[in-house]
Amino acid sequence: MGSVLTRRRLLGAAGGSLLGAFLLGPRVGGSGHVDPDPGSGWHQPRTDARNVARTADPGPGSDGRVGWAHSLDAHRRFEHAGLALVDGTLLVPTHRSLRAIDVESGAERWRYAYRDLPVGPFDRPQLDTAPRIRDGVVYLAFQADVCALELDSQRLRWRYSLDGSVDGLHLFGNTAYATGRLDGEDRLLAIDANTGLERWRKTGRVIPLTARSGLLVGARYESGRLLGLEPETGTRRWLSDAAIGAATLNRGSVAAVDDLVVGIESNGDLTALEADTGERRWTVFDDVGEPNTYRRSVAVDPSDRAIYRSRPDASTISRIDFAGDEEWRIDESALEFGVSVGGGTVYASTTGGLLALEADAGDERFRVSVDPDGTDPLGGTPLIADDRVYHLLGETVYEVTPR
Repeated sequence: MGSVLTRRRLLGAAGGSLLGAFLLGPRVGGSGHVDPDPGSGWHQPRTDARNVARTADPGPGSDGRVGWAHSLDAHRRFEHAGLALVDGTLLVPTHRSLRAIDVESGAERWRYAYRDLPVGPFDRPQLDTAPRIRDGVVYLAFQADVCALELDSQRLRWRYSLDGSVDGLHLFGNTAYATGRLDGEDRLLAIDANTGLERWRKTGRVIPLTARSGLLVGARYESGRLLGLEPETGTRRWLSDAAIGAATLNRGSVAAVDDLVVGIESNGDLTALEADTGERRWTVFDDVGEPNTYRRSVAVDPSDRAIYRSRPDASTISRIDFAGDEEWRIDESALEFGVSVGGGTVYASTTGGLLALEADAGDERFRVSVDPDGTDPLGGTPLIADDRVYHLLGETVYEVTPR
């Protein structure tokens, strides 16, 4: 694998032993936290650290067709429904490797499989997170290791090893937040994205979900309750009574924008919290008995002050304003996980492909179909870039281009 900076090597290079670093306190190295630059492109599974799944790019807009389709020919884990885009390359996670797809042709450029330690009968650990990109580096978790992979060379810049599988990974500016078992305790860790040095740690199984300036939002694993932390120190700002379900598998039910944190609760309610205090601003109560929120998701457009909610279990997609009032709702029986918005168009994942809706009124603009190339056509958040949309359905990744 070549020379790799591990957590222990980095701590030693910082001027002390691992034990000495622990005795000195949780901050053991790295520079100070810096928020990300705005408008950095679709570099995380849901655009950016806020999880809004929104961009100013329009995608195909009024009409679209399938440009190319590529079969991954590999089992894809359900929670990996997230793509990232950098320099004409689409990064697609599969069960045990990261694939790099050329967006012009749909051909595979390279794949990376982490082979450091065999696990049981397998020759490499599974990939447990979707890709997150910063300055030519992609951040991933392969079971118990948080890894920083250089995109040009596909070589590890550093890795941070935990004692057990990573429950959650979130990138916010120059800080990677990860949850896992370490030194006999469940921990939330803040890691310098440039060096792999630990900035701080907090005891507890808190899954990092979304972030905006001055606020990191996570969920307690056992209860799902949302809480707000200071990104620089991990100090708790608030604990809400709002709770989400399946925090470790969350891919699109919580977003932070402006002064709101929007979340889909485990009981199906859509709730907006005050970002500064965690207090409820409003709740849209769910009208489905025993809802299945596992495949629900939201996209948030702060410029239009609109929230788009996809509910596959209820066969509806709707638009809700920032005051909590529903502006439109349409019935769609074929919805899958995943919704995004760009340039006045909402793109929603379906069991057969992609549905495009007019954002203001909900009118259908077009839909495309693909062969998901798998027995269970699990969807992903549609990635909008310029006049194209890239989507992952089952084992098929494909491009939708203007007709």
